[in-house]
Amino acid sequence: MFRSGIVMKMKKIAAAMALGCLMLSATAFAEEAQDRTVQQCFQKDELIVLDKQDVAGGKGTLHGLFSFTRDMAKPEQAIKEIGWMRLDKGASIGLHKHGVNEDAYIIISGEGIFTDGDGNETVVHAGDITIARAGQSHALRNEKDEPLIFLDVIAQNDGMQK
Repeated sequence: MFRSGIVMKMKKIAAAMALGCLMLSATAFAEEAQDRTVQQCFQKDELIVLDKQDVAGGKGTLHGLFSFTRDMAKPEQAIKEIGWMRLDKGASIGLHKHGVNEDAYIIISGEGIFTDGDGNETVVHAGDITIARAGQSHALRNEKDEPLIFLDVIAQNDGMQK
């Protein structure tokens, strides 16, 4: 009788411990699921809308749909920001220098004018890729009626800052 009572108590303790472990792991999983920087797939309807005005001294609105933004990225993650961008006619991103990060524009549709750090202008179309490495400057503008759509990827090697 005494022995079966102890066994019963041990079973209850084991069940309570198992339930506690399950709840802790579920909580940890939920926290990770809410961390957009560990997420690997971003559906269009869950992207973050972030429109910016007169970016880097440019004109008009830069419309953005981001998977995550640089304030969400962890130091060990090289890609700090990635998103779909749109510049409508007359809108631009002003000439600006990149300090410790790199910025690539992958042109999806439309036509734009890319300006490099030396002031050289290049007409860019769908399929073209531009990049500003750390220490380089760049700008982009749309003078056409069709919206300029591009993918923006900002990367940074935080290990290089030490």
